[in-house]
Amino acid sequence: MNEVFLIISIYLALKLALDMMQIHTIKHSEIDNQSSDLLGIDIHEETKSRDYNIAKLKLSIIKNLIYVSWLYLLLFGGGINELNIILQSFFESEYIINLCVILITYLVMFVSILPVSYYSTFSVEANYGFNTSTHKLFLRDNIISVLMTIVLIMFISSIFLFIIRFENLWWLLMASAIFGIIILSIFIYPNYISPLFNKFKNLENEEIKNEVKDLSDKTKFDISNLYVMDKSKRSKHPNAYFTGFKNNRRIVFYDTLIDLLSPNEIKAVLAHEIGHYKHNHVIKSLVLSTFVIFVGMYFLSYLINSNHYLMLLNLPLTESSQLLALVFTYQILSFFVDPLFSMLSRKNEYDADNYASEQVDSEYLVTSLIKLYKSNLSFLIPNKFYAMFYFSHPTVLERINNLRGNK
Repeated sequence: MNEVFLIISIYLALKLALDMMQIHTIKHSEIDNQSSDLLGIDIHEETKSRDYNIAKLKLSIIKNLIYVSWLYLLLFGGGINELNIILQSFFESEYIINLCVILITYLVMFVSILPVSYYSTFSVEANYGFNTSTHKLFLRDNIISVLMTIVLIMFISSIFLFIIRFENLWWLLMASAIFGIIILSIFIYPNYISPLFNKFKNLENEEIKNEVKDLSDKTKFDISNLYVMDKSKRSKHPNAYFTGFKNNRRIVFYDTLIDLLSPNEIKAVLAHEIGHYKHNHVIKSLVLSTFVIFVGMYFLSYLINSNHYLMLLNLPLTESSQLLALVFTYQILSFFVDPLFSMLSRKNEYDADNYASEQVDSEYLVTSLIKLYKSNLSFLIPNKFYAMFYFSHPTVLERINNLRGNK
């Protein structure tokens, strides 16, 4: 057993342990009567929430096992080596062989996870009343996703296969290329990619528009880029999000959210989303991500340039192996950085809540949070270690206590 095999095994063990700890917490934690009364949940709703979240966690465990099993097979089982040998009998171009290795590896991973995604959509989500998608729509979405991912992989791989030849500078060039792609995606995704999956339209409800106009005037925030998305075509989960910056910024409400909340509650949610903009959360997250990418690429360059490291991964000494080693290693190491991003995200949510409470009656945000909590079957009490890695938002009780000053 070499060092890399041990690290991947520890990575899998930690992810499984976090999921199992969260399942144990959900099964055995007790919600006090005061919290139940505040949120207006009864024993039936509490049980349904427990069962739903446990079902999702079990699927997460299956996905992790499938993913790491393929890692073991492709790396230590010699799968990448065999794939290279097979492709060499069909192609002479080293570039084509390298590109095919990368694409086939992705497709193998995607196809192996697809049954789990299907079960999640048409069994788990359907059984708990969330799924509204059809088999045709599910197939269409996945085909579009695969095609776009293949194009992106070919683009990034071509860049990497070119710049890897600059032995001492490739990490800087690759990090710069990734940063450029992230910036480009911020502008491209809302206008060209999202519309491939959902329809976006302007807000039509006059009562809500009046509340929005009032908030816009008060906050001096241009709401011309406020859209309603047809989320109900696929799911009943309600939500809203803010994306972009400067002239490209936009706020999107799911149509399921519009149906769930009152005009004053929607105004409060909008104030929260404006808070993200006022606090420059998108830019701050981008700066942190950029820092992590550049620092990560710098340190990973020492591993990726090492033939010894590729041999530990049981990979052939090819440029495609270097890229695959980079992707696998970065993904595993980024897992240990996730708590930092989750902590920052939770802080951002508090900041946005506090901003909203200065613009509107905070009780409207409280009631909207309660409705969202109940509608999404969220569970009230997370395992603290699981939350540290995976919770991008504070719990509903933490947010309500913050809004009401009970910190």
